[in-house]
Amino acid sequence: MDPTTGHGSDDDLLRELEHAVADRRGVPVHLVAAAKAAFEWRSVEEELELLTLSYDSSLDEVIGVRGSASTALRMLVFDAEHVTVELQLGADVLMGQVVPADSDRVVLECADGRVDEADPDDAGVFLLRRPARGPVRLRCRHHSAVMVTEWMPI
Repeated sequence: MDPTTGHGSDDDLLRELEHAVADRRGVPVHLVAAAKAAFEWRSVEEELELLTLSYDSSLDEVIGVRGSASTALRMLVFDAEHVTVELQLGADVLMGQVVPADSDRVVLECADGRVDEADPDDAGVFLLRRPARGPVRLRCRHHSAVMVTEWMPI
């Protein structure tokens, strides 16, 4: 051990590093998926555009007249400069539509790291599995821009 640094020699350090790298225990699948997702989005900060919530049916005063908000389907509409995303929250599925219908991919990100993805059809319609609870956000690619909503509880 080097008394000035408190560490072993460079050779000792390299052996420890080789041992640490060689000791590959099983990495949980969800951590690998989260790492890959984080890596994929490492350079999009300059391209991100916020999809702003412009309508939420749960905030309608009319809901109280027709029935409770908990039994009605919730509708959300998000707008960006050239895109609108409409989303209907069903019991088990989220059905949406991207207008205009030329987006590549729609991704639902959950706060716990779960991700569900769908490719909109020719009319811009897509289906995603609804998570049980918790904050989620949508991300979609429209031409070269990536649009994302704020986190929202469902």
